[in-house]
Amino acid sequence: MRTTQRVRALVALAGAVGASTVGAAASGQPVSFGVGARAGTVGIGPEVAVRLGPLGLRGGYGLLPLELDATDFYKIDRVSAAKLKLPRDWYTVGAELHVGGFFRVGGGLLYKPGDVTADVTLDSTARITLGEHTYEPGEVATVKGVHSSRKTAAFASIGFGANAPGGFGVSLDLGAAFLGDAQVDLQATGASVVGTEDFRRHLDQEEANIADRAATYLKYWPIASVTVRFGFGG
Repeated sequence: MRTTQRVRALVALAGAVGASTVGAAASGQPVSFGVGARAGTVGIGPEVAVRLGPLGLRGGYGLLPLELDATDFYKIDRVSAAKLKLPRDWYTVGAELHVGGFFRVGGGLLYKPGDVTADVTLDSTARITLGEHTYEPGEVATVKGVHSSRKTAAFASIGFGANAPGGFGVSLDLGAAFLGDAQVDLQATGASVVGTEDFRRHLDQEEANIADRAATYLKYWPIASVTVRFGFGG
C-alpha cells in the first residue's frame, strides 16, 4: 500500500474515533480516549481507542518487516538463500466489551494488503523435490512463491487491561484472524527442464503440498500484542 493510502486510512480511522467521542459526549456518558503504541504479530505501530462505559472502539496500524527461513516449506538440501517474507502492513479496527475489571472480549476486521512470499535461490550442488520428483543439481536455479489469503479478515480477541484508562497503562491482547484457505503459486527458473509439461505438473503438485503444510499457519493468523497507552478522561 502506498504512503498516501496509509495516511488516508489513518485519517479515516481518526475521524471514526473522533465521531464516536463526540457522539458519546453528547449522550452524557463518561468517555475516555487513549493513544499508544503496540507491538506483536500484527506489527509495530500506533493505536487509538475510545471507551464509552463498558464498550470500546479501537484501531491501529502495524509494520511487520519480518523475514523467516523458507527451507522448511521446500524440500531442499542446499540453498544459497531461502527467505519467507510476511506481509509488511497490517491494519485493525474493532469493538470490544469490558467484562468486569480489566478483562475484555471483542472482535473486528484485519486488513493486510500484502501476502506471504518466498524467494529461494539454489546453489550449484542443490537438489530439490517438487511434487513427486527430485531434480538434480543445475536443473532448478530459483523458486519464487506467493502464499495468498484474504486481504480482509474477521478476528476475535480477548484482552487484559483497559483500552483507554486515564494516565499510562499497559494491555495485552490475544486472538486470531480467520484468513481462510491459502492459495499457493510457484514459479521457477533454471535449465530447459523447467519449461516442460512434466515440470509444470510437478510444480502444481508442490503447490498443493505446500498449501497443505502451511494451512495451519495461513488459515488462522495469531494475534498477540502488547500496547503501551496514555489515556485521557473517563
